[in-house]
Amino acid sequence: MENNSYPERSNAVIEKLANRLHSEYLKQNKYNPISLNLPVPVEEIAERFLGYEIDFSETGIFSDPDILGGIDFEKNKIYVNASVADHDGRYSFTVAHELGHHVLHRDHYLQSQSADDEKILCRMTGRKPQIEMEADRFAAALLIPSDHVSKAAAERVRKVRTIGQARAFANDLITKNGFSNVSNSAMINRLKDLDLLPSGIPYQGTKTRKTYGPPSTLTSLKKLISKYRRMILRNLKF
Repeated sequence: MENNSYPERSNAVIEKLANRLHSEYLKQNKYNPISLNLPVPVEEIAERFLGYEIDFSETGIFSDPDILGGIDFEKNKIYVNASVADHDGRYSFTVAHELGHHVLHRDHYLQSQSADDEKILCRMTGRKPQIEMEADRFAAALLIPSDHVSKAAAERVRKVRTIGQARAFANDLITKNGFSNVSNSAMINRLKDLDLLPSGIPYQGTKTRKTYGPPSTLTSLKKLISKYRRMILRNLKF
């Protein structure tokens, strides 16, 4: 299936859908949507709310460290490269990215798939496909709600002229506003998207993400250690 067969979503629509997913999760779990419940628990949204199983792998396609994640709509599985298991920011963004594919692209994929189609939606070399840019935008909107970060940034007005100052500003927002599962690079890129940083500050690079069917083999020990570590931390927060 060609990536360009997917209908394009505007940034405004993507923001709305990301906010809706978070709000629906909060309502089901009887949290007050106004409180936002930060940091946004994307792992819990994936597993408990949407019914996905998260698996880690470092074999097959995931032996390439530049391939961070994938999703299998039919098996309800999200795959994460084991190399990011201990990096909360990269892990959370990868899961949120795959949730973006679930919200934005799942229905079209399942409706359009024929018996001859490969079960792969892939980022090819060259220009980044629209669906990958959309999933990145969704992940950023889900993890870093615009209203909250805009208000926090306004309360910490400072002159930002260099990338070093931008990193310091992003770190300040992360540590003081409940974004503990967001990387510095993701925060900078989100601030850029919301025009909260000068145009001269460059976007920070991200690794390649692809959407695949299941890898040939899944690792177990690293998966369990990382999974229970996050479960323990999450329970301590609540």
